[in-house]
Amino acid sequence: MERIQRALDIARSLRAASPGAAAAAAAPHVLEEAPQRPIHRHCAIDVDKLRERRVILPADATAAGHAYRMLRTQLLRRVRDAGAKVIGVVSAVDGEGKTLTAVNLALNLAADPSQTVLLVDLDLRRPMIASLLGLAVENGLESVLGTEAGAVDVVCRIDAFERVYVLPTLAPLPDAYAALANPRTHEMLRNLHNLEGGPLLLLDLPPILLSEDVLTIAPALDGVIVVASEGRTRRTDLARVAELIGRLPILATVLNRASESEQRAY
Repeated sequence: MERIQRALDIARSLRAASPGAAAAAAAPHVLEEAPQRPIHRHCAIDVDKLRERRVILPADATAAGHAYRMLRTQLLRRVRDAGAKVIGVVSAVDGEGKTLTAVNLALNLAADPSQTVLLVDLDLRRPMIASLLGLAVENGLESVLGTEAGAVDVVCRIDAFERVYVLPTLAPLPDAYAALANPRTHEMLRNLHNLEGGPLLLLDLPPILLSEDVLTIAPALDGVIVVASEGRTRRTDLARVAELIGRLPILATVLNRASESEQRAY
């Protein structure tokens, strides 16, 4: 449990630096209810290639698979207690495994039979989810963001995983800040929750300390998951992250590249 304990230590340090988080958790962002819309675009992926890319599948018997199942149980409890519907996955800087963590979380959260997840690539400067999953699609979020077109038309239902949807971004946007600041983007997030299954929105967001993008979309979030990397993430960076997100609740932390892995089994 050493790896999990270190992640919990990071969580405590972040919450200590952000004293308003508990109060904010009691008042989650409320999305409008509307008739649910079906998803018509289906996307096939190669599961064997996912393993080659270090994606942790829900039934993975490794220590990492166990850790994600533990995280899933804890995170779903916190999400449901808080009534959270839109969660951002963030890191302090690049190279900390944020996007891979977002993909792993989406697959493992949706393994719960009562939970549907929509993974949205909002790292508009360096979108990576389509490449990581090996999605063969012709258009993505960049083709409809800030327009009258509906984002539902570019959402993929992943055939290999029940209850998993993906809204990919295929190409970087030249002005990511303007796209995220556009009121239509916030409206899009409200509408996406009204897809069939009422999915939890899991947003892969840019590193907090390298752009203003996360702060721009923060009003639409109910909380964040902070990804750190052992041997890379600085304590001062984590403290700065907590300062920047202010009262936005930190629902979980994930520690990547732990030097000691869990070897025990049950």
